[in-house]
Amino acid sequence: MGFTSARERRLWILAGSCLLLIYSSLYIARPVTNWLRDANLLRLAVAGAFLLAAAGVGLGLLRSRPGWRVWVALAGIVAGYVVLLSRFDLPEERLHFLEYGLVGGLLFTALLERQKNTRGESGELSSRRAFLWPAVGAFVMTGLAGWIDEWIQAVLPNRFYDLRDVAMNAAGGALAVLSIWGLDRLRQIGERPRTRGL
Repeated sequence: MGFTSARERRLWILAGSCLLLIYSSLYIARPVTNWLRDANLLRLAVAGAFLLAAAGVGLGLLRSRPGWRVWVALAGIVAGYVVLLSRFDLPEERLHFLEYGLVGGLLFTALLERQKNTRGESGELSSRRAFLWPAVGAFVMTGLAGWIDEWIQAVLPNRFYDLRDVAMNAAGGALAVLSIWGLDRLRQIGERPRTRGL
């Protein structure tokens, strides 16, 4: 079963590359984190990573020229992330939401692209059922990827297996999927032609 488009292929490659980067950095992540903490730069580095991600999302949205609803929703999503992430004492715990949010978002977008190309551009694509299977698929794949992350950590001498981290990885993917879906639905609502009564 091949790719349905060049875009789908790129999305799968990006998702796989992100996972490879995450997995390959697991050993070195602890010494780097400790060094940043000792230099009082860890919180700044984590905040900078999130700001960079938010800027990337904003620039991506600018290219599609969304309406005001999408920008208001994006502000709400950012505020929600700020509230959620402020509840974690350790800055490195927040990175689970960034890493696996990116992976989950890429997987979801790749699955949506596959669905669009196999079913064609139809009205049913915007239905809740059409959203359900790519969302469930992305959630399951992200959850498994996050679990593999922890299995790898279990065998590393400077890391350990933590079910709480598995849950945070899955939650990061789920939040990204819901955010992407919500923003896309609002964009579609804004693009619908308005019909005026006679």
